[in-house]
Amino acid sequence: MSCAAQKDPYATLGVKRDASAKDIKHAYYQLAKKYHPDTSKEPGAKERFVEIQSAYDILSDEQKRASFDQFGSADGPGGFNPFGGAAGASPFGGFSPGSAESIFESLFGGAFGGARGARAGFTAETRGEDIDASVTISFEEACKGTTRTVTIHPIENCGTCSGSGLKPDAKRTTCHVCRGTGTRTFVIQGGFQMASTCPACNGTGSTIAPGDECPSCSGAGRVKSTRTITVNIPAGVDDGYRIRHDGAGDVPLMGTGPAGSLFVRINVIPSRIWRRQGTNLFYPAAIPFYTAVLGGRVRVPTLDGDVDVRVPAGTQAGDEMILRGRGVPRLGSRKNYDMNGDLMVQFDITIPRSLSKRQKELLQQFADEYEGKVSQASGEKSTPSDTKPTHTDAETKEGNDGKS
Repeated sequence: MSCAAQKDPYATLGVKRDASAKDIKHAYYQLAKKYHPDTSKEPGAKERFVEIQSAYDILSDEQKRASFDQFGSADGPGGFNPFGGAAGASPFGGFSPGSAESIFESLFGGAFGGARGARAGFTAETRGEDIDASVTISFEEACKGTTRTVTIHPIENCGTCSGSGLKPDAKRTTCHVCRGTGTRTFVIQGGFQMASTCPACNGTGSTIAPGDECPSCSGAGRVKSTRTITVNIPAGVDDGYRIRHDGAGDVPLMGTGPAGSLFVRINVIPSRIWRRQGTNLFYPAAIPFYTAVLGGRVRVPTLDGDVDVRVPAGTQAGDEMILRGRGVPRLGSRKNYDMNGDLMVQFDITIPRSLSKRQKELLQQFADEYEGKVSQASGEKSTPSDTKPTHTDAETKEGNDGKS
């Protein structure tokens, strides 16, 4: 018995051959949402959706996937497909892959006017999908902590039917294809028997009869909702930090497992004042050259407001002063300076580009006296200090600039 060449399910879902079950499921969800015929307006969406469903049917089943990897077909080496018939023919009496209730169809086919949710009520313990969101906060908010709200649209159990997909007083009926067993057994070439999950009820053994669907979800048992979540952002977060809210994600499209989680990514706007490294902050404090020589004070901004910092006489460019506990709080700690990082004040000396005649004369007198030259005013030779500093080329250049 021959059959048409089977498309590569890996290529259809856009995954590698060594993809994990989680990656395959994620790829399927994304493509199913994009091409679902009830919501997609793209040409050929229905045919593309059937291909996606067929590919997922193979790769989500370990036996079918192993058969495809070994023989290039989920039907095995003989080309006979016990799961769906050869070349599209079906041993189930008219059932075709296009009419199968996919995971996505069971949710959105019913909720948006499509087919009834044959999978609603499936009791396997599965976990719902996670939801990702993001918020943007200022640098100061990241250091001090803040709150934000995010609006999400999780998939939830229908409130009217509590996820059963049934209208009041209705009951599920025994599946007419598998007669309630949830499986189908086939005898293939060579007399071997193979069993597969019933495609009509997806292993539940029961279906929802026409007219018994819940009016709110059309039998899907699931609906899309809108929720606003308050996100408490602790002090000390950095850009890219993620906050997890368990149970705020999607409920499983099938079964009774727990809902997924909400992951909120924190985007932090860089500061124009400080540079952050871990829990430490760095601030470049510009001081005039005379303050560096004589000493003085400079105003330094901190997370708690400006403070006066004493500048020691003889401060050099690049010297640092550490303000203990004035940095970023450590995540999870109480407001306590002993638990914070430090603020590193890095001094940068500014040189004036122009001087008045009087300023030049005074500066020249200082230079002559400092270098031990004869004072033009007194005609006397000053005594140089015992230790004469060594000037680098850069320092000499700065001195020339000051005289110009």
